[in-house]
Amino acid sequence: MKEVAIIGAGVSGLSAAFELSRQGIQSVVFEKSRGLSGRAATRRRGQICMDHGANFFRTTDPEVAHLIHETLPSVDLVEIKGDVWTFDQDSVISPGDPEQNKQPKYTYRQGISNLGKLLQAASGTDVQRQQRVKRLIDKEQKWELENEVGDSLGQFDAVIVTAPAPQAAQIIVDSILQNNIRDSLIQALQQARYDPQFAFVIGFTDELRLQKRFHALVNQDGQHPVSWISFEDDKPGHVPNGNTVLVIQMSPSWSSRHLEHNPEHLLPQVLEQLSCLIPEIDQAPDWWDSQRWLLAAPRSAVDTTNLQQAESCGIFFAGDGLVGRGRVPLAIKSGLATAKKLAAGK
Repeated sequence: MKEVAIIGAGVSGLSAAFELSRQGIQSVVFEKSRGLSGRAATRRRGQICMDHGANFFRTTDPEVAHLIHETLPSVDLVEIKGDVWTFDQDSVISPGDPEQNKQPKYTYRQGISNLGKLLQAASGTDVQRQQRVKRLIDKEQKWELENEVGDSLGQFDAVIVTAPAPQAAQIIVDSILQNNIRDSLIQALQQARYDPQFAFVIGFTDELRLQKRFHALVNQDGQHPVSWISFEDDKPGHVPNGNTVLVIQMSPSWSSRHLEHNPEHLLPQVLEQLSCLIPEIDQAPDWWDSQRWLLAAPRSAVDTTNLQQAESCGIFFAGDGLVGRGRVPLAIKSGLATAKKLAAGK
């Protein structure tokens, strides 16, 4: 095995690249956007950094714990204080699961997206950004990748596809490969369903007087317009003293209805729902931002039986779509496992 192409520089793709490097296999990662880490995303505003996708990760899994605490640099790893509480459709707040709240929550001082940067640095993998893979072409013992304008991105011994299942399905639809494999892959990938999510970030430059008893609130019954609220100022290094920054993630159903709407027109609705949950916040924010996540989280797992049929031909898959839950540790595990499987057949 000489070289592997990895489609997607999210956490699963960069974890796969990291594991391949440990196995002595070179890889190239192709990423359609400018950033790393996918939905483990961080946005900056002056001295403020905001985790506006995945809020944190836990390291209860031994393999993930070893990677985060022992293998990768951990000097900027920070623990988030405060529990995660719950609320229902009537905005009634309750303490969260005591066992889950005993488990430490982590991000990085520079934001959760730093995880991808650390994985890339540790592997030394070449990441080609703003390079969207359009299709794969079977070249007999090799796979050629083409971008959306038809330029060749090179030929590789194997390919790991880590893009969300709907995007992966479109790549396979446009690819040139054996019909029996192509059809079974498309069928499996097109069955996956992802929820969208509209995220808003609001900031206050004056310190708010809050009777805050938690780091975050999560809706448990799926019947509230808001899915998640958290305080970025609980994260060391994220928010200067005297400022308050909240991340508000709206529910999949609310997000689906408003995806095409102007975020500025939606902000009053978001603030109204926020005031129902945290009534002390009764003033307009000093600034705000937003993000549409069209494929925020999988709500059903891909049937991997059909995907495994392609492995003998050198096409592998990884990502949270294989497990049906959008969690950073699950994405890490998927990337590591896929790379190990590929390396075992080298």
